[in-house]
Amino acid sequence: MEESLGPISRAVEAADADARSFLDRLRARDHTVWQSDPTEVADRLGWLDAPADAERLVSRLTSFSSEVVADGVTDVALVGMGGSSLFPEVLARTFGPAAGHPRLHVLDSTDPGAVLGLEARLPWTATLVLAASKSGTTVEMKSLLSRFRARLEDGDPGHAGRSIAAITDPGTPLQSRGEAERFRAVFPSPEDVGGRFSALTAFGLVPAALLGVDLEQLVEPARTVFDRALAGERDPGDPVRLGAVLAAAARAGRDKLTLLLPEDAPGLGAWIEQLVAESTGKHGLGILPVLGEPADADRFEVDDRLVVALGEHPGVDAVADAGHPVVRLDWDGPQGLGAEIARWELATAVAGALLELNPFDQPNVASAKQATERVLASGGDLPGHDDPRAALDRLRPGGYVALLGFVTPSGPDHAAMLEAAERLRQRTSAPVTVGVGPRYLHSTGQLHKGGPDGGVFLVTVGEDPEDAEVPGEEFTFSRLKRAQAAGDLEALRGARRHTAHVPPAALDDL
Repeated sequence: MEESLGPISRAVEAADADARSFLDRLRARDHTVWQSDPTEVADRLGWLDAPADAERLVSRLTSFSSEVVADGVTDVALVGMGGSSLFPEVLARTFGPAAGHPRLHVLDSTDPGAVLGLEARLPWTATLVLAASKSGTTVEMKSLLSRFRARLEDGDPGHAGRSIAAITDPGTPLQSRGEAERFRAVFPSPEDVGGRFSALTAFGLVPAALLGVDLEQLVEPARTVFDRALAGERDPGDPVRLGAVLAAAARAGRDKLTLLLPEDAPGLGAWIEQLVAESTGKHGLGILPVLGEPADADRFEVDDRLVVALGEHPGVDAVADAGHPVVRLDWDGPQGLGAEIARWELATAVAGALLELNPFDQPNVASAKQATERVLASGGDLPGHDDPRAALDRLRPGGYVALLGFVTPSGPDHAAMLEAAERLRQRTSAPVTVGVGPRYLHSTGQLHKGGPDGGVFLVTVGEDPEDAEVPGEEFTFSRLKRAQAAGDLEALRGARRHTAHVPPAALDDL
């Protein structure tokens, strides 16, 4: 780790000393590192043992993957949300399938275009559906599983279950369904690991095995990171030190984390974004990860940025020379992915302790979920459109803009959001983030409602030329998507955030 910390140097040293003082308690899995109440802490520390526990899974997962390959499966469709889907997407995009192994498609969208698009691409007689959910009850997973199970049933009546596998906590409705419907396999996930810290549990390891990723090469470096950091060793890239930097920067008002990430690990930014934002964005505090923002000192007109660069990136030296704190982390390529996951997990947990908050709960996520349920039950729909300029006029120095779209991922409306984000960056010099729903509800959505005020939220909902039914439900995917957008608008406004509902066409004028 190479640091140019400038104005926060002293604060980082103090935070680092504080972090070192509780390492013994962290090694002992002592919940009081974060809070005196053990609720949602004492039962959420299993991620520290995940790399060691993975050794017991390797043999079963290797055999399972070999059986799937031998049976001629060419494609795996993973349906899940948040921590159940983000790391598998990193794996799929970073490694792709090894020779002879199936392709992995990750679907965490309720947009009908996304659902129908993947459905049309999959060879259903050679597809395995992998349902991933800790609770086994998330509406997105249940809806997608019902839809895709029907497609499997079309091709092999009465035997669809053998083309489905699941990952879930013990005793969930998804486990019960797997047993009743004779799923090919149900992999238990540890109950003491929260979703966003679950990358090195079955939620990440099952997809990795199906792709043919070397599991030991993935988890052993992560185990080394944990062991050395908790022993107090100050290795390059020390996660305890990184956590101290994150916390000290946030305390100093530099709560916007500009992430510069390597091109050969696509999807890693979205995984870090969820981990950091959902873990720290509560009780009026929070660290906002900013993706897609270049290292351009001229844009940083407000002293609210911390820049963390993984690997080599142009412009970083100029940012440091301008007085903004910068951390440079070495990147050894995709073979170091497991170690990078461990580094950010531990750094985020340390930052939470130093900020005196619980990084393992998500107190504001339920508000949008409950609002969605009310909209579905009442038959309501989206509110009318607003003038985005009125919301943007409320942007103040130190704030940020969040473009939130319930649109087809990688579709035209998504592209328009990305283009609008760049124009807003140029015009305002403010951090601009882009979130695709409902994914962001399980990620930055917690920070939007529970973190610091100052954000301006522009929510857009794409039209659905073709809808898709959800078998066994009264709602369709379009109806669900619109209800989720309406629910988040209600939750944001209930949290007194500056919010506007804008049509996709209005993005071109931003």
